[in-house]
Amino acid sequence: MILVPPMRPGILAAMVLSLLLAASPMWAAESRDTRKPLPTVTMTVGNAVIEASVANTNESRVAGLLGWSGITEWQGMLLDFGAEGIYAIHMQGMKFPIDAVWINSSDEITLIYEEIRPDSGLVYPSIVPAAYCLELKAGFCKKYGVKVGQKVRFGASSSRNDY
Repeated sequence: MILVPPMRPGILAAMVLSLLLAASPMWAAESRDTRKPLPTVTMTVGNAVIEASVANTNESRVAGLLGWSGITEWQGMLLDFGAEGIYAIHMQGMKFPIDAVWINSSDEITLIYEEIRPDSGLVYPSIVPAAYCLELKAGFCKKYGVKVGQKVRFGASSSRNDY
């Protein structure tokens, strides 16, 4: 498993974070109970099957898990970026820790950040091109044997093309 230390925001990351913070009225709107339900996808990750909410629009990716009070072991948030690239997530405004699993367009896990603290002020980049970031309950990767190099599987009844 490759564990990369979190990076302090550089100039580019600080600009991205500033743009995200400028969009905070969007976060408030997205985190209210009136937000549209996100599509979901069943995924096999390590030795477990989860149901992930899919954030596949800019607004839903920016909102992510903000406004959620927590997630269960069987839930996740799949940030679908639409194409491979270098992306980053942050924990600004989060209420609970997570594991973040970066996945490329071949459905292979390329990087894992475990036990990311909420509101840490740090940015967690994909380091290598990724198409997805799967956010899971903190401790999930260790508990269910999720490792770099493994493939994730999208369930038979639900594929990433369904959302």
